[in-house]
Amino acid sequence: MAFFSFLKQYKKQIALHFFSFLLAGALFAIGYSAYQYKQMTEKWYAPLGGQTTGGAKQATASLPPPRDLLTGTEPLKPFVVMLLGVDSRDGESARSDTMMLAAVHPAKQSVYVISIPRDSYMELPGKGHDKVNHAMAFGGPKLVKESLENFLDIKIDRYVSVDFEGFRKIVDELGGVSVQVQKRMKYSDPTDDTYIDLMPGLQVLSGEQALDYARYRKSDLGKEDSDYQRISRQQEILAALAQKGASAQMYSKAFTLMEILGQHVKTDFTDQEIASLLLSYSDGTPNKIKTDTLVGQDERIWHNGIVGWYHLVPTAERERVRKQMQAALQP
Repeated sequence: MAFFSFLKQYKKQIALHFFSFLLAGALFAIGYSAYQYKQMTEKWYAPLGGQTTGGAKQATASLPPPRDLLTGTEPLKPFVVMLLGVDSRDGESARSDTMMLAAVHPAKQSVYVISIPRDSYMELPGKGHDKVNHAMAFGGPKLVKESLENFLDIKIDRYVSVDFEGFRKIVDELGGVSVQVQKRMKYSDPTDDTYIDLMPGLQVLSGEQALDYARYRKSDLGKEDSDYQRISRQQEILAALAQKGASAQMYSKAFTLMEILGQHVKTDFTDQEIASLLLSYSDGTPNKIKTDTLVGQDERIWHNGIVGWYHLVPTAERERVRKQMQAALQP
């Protein structure tokens, strides 16, 4: 009885202390999240030709002002971002194994994604004509960006690159991705430590398996896949990751994901721009993602005295893609 009498007498004080404890915990979580976010964006910020002055981030070309984070009035204006999946191994030049352009419209929560076959033949500024995949080794993301801008007559505002190890860790941290594997996939190449072995059927792929699924082309079981088939699988993985990213699970793993992103992602998005995009695409409204592929013809041509396979894209196809990108950016 004495205990209940004590509760009755001091219930307001107890409630106040309990509320204060919860508030302190919430403030700590918010403060730690902000700290982690700041650390992450400082690690991954890598402008193409930009500089950092006095600790302040300076982008080479600013996007239109992001939404005011205090009032939440306006989202970012539509923009084009280059997405690169980079294979960077010790002792070797980095290679852009996956290349996509995305026309992002934050106000509509829509994204139009066009995949670029890595053997696409185009002019690499300062290097002559070659496969766009070689631009990464010759001049990094900056040369890839310049090559695609000239080839498609499209202004690219930002870029994001993620290495293979970061991709594996992100997928694993999210608990894998659900994919309907259409056929048996088996390929091994000890020279570059590739061992792909997937069975058909609906399954949850680990980070390693998801990377194998996205990269698979050559086969130990018969005819190899086309680059279009590989691109289709890459788009499938992208959609599965986008679905995972919109789930409550992502928020419960936010700290770990921030650490992974900080170590394995490079981009010239500023921290304010990233925060604005997070606000735009995480309000519960279904996001609209449309995927497409730059289509051409694989042909054997002479290049630097050697006959090789190249992906030749006609002018009409480049114009089609340019118009699709422009339409996706319209208000």
